[in-house]
Amino acid sequence: MFKNETVFCVAFMLAVLSTFAVPPDAVYLTYPDYRTIALLFCLMIIVAGVQSIGVFAIMGQFLLKRAGSFKGISAVMVLLCFFSSMVITNDVSLITFVPFTILVFRMSGKTKRILRLVVLETIAANLGSMATPIGNPQNLYLYSASEITVAEFAWAVMPYAGLSFVMLLGIVLAGRDEPLLDVAVKAYVKSYVM
Repeated sequence: MFKNETVFCVAFMLAVLSTFAVPPDAVYLTYPDYRTIALLFCLMIIVAGVQSIGVFAIMGQFLLKRAGSFKGISAVMVLLCFFSSMVITNDVSLITFVPFTILVFRMSGKTKRILRLVVLETIAANLGSMATPIGNPQNLYLYSASEITVAEFAWAVMPYAGLSFVMLLGIVLAGRDEPLLDVAVKAYVKSYVM
């Protein structure tokens, strides 16, 4: 089990060790921020509902038809992760759009380019998620605990999100470009929507 679930086992052992430093008692129940947990749960339900009715597939189909090249599809996928993470959280953004990327690049035979793009998508999702209170659990907690308005939160983080956006776009556009075969786009859209 330790070999297959290393992270879980290490986390469990550390949790057990922490009980020696702070013995369990009734105060343990006050440690979690239940409001933040409830908000995250509701957000995940909404995202799952939107995904189940095919909104993400329709959005992906629309964007894929207009990409035209590997640089174009790379920019689309990175920007999708960046902007969607502001609304559906960084993790859900990656779970939704990384499979898009892997499938398109495998069909095109350009598997060597997958890793670079998935790394950029991961960076994009994490940087984009900082722009809104619901972009990631940390923001949700900070927003809830600080009792500031959405406008104040946006004013504090937008310069960093804007700079991140410009830098990400620069990295994507500096990459090598090749045409994206129309047949690959059609096959991808068909396989994802069905």
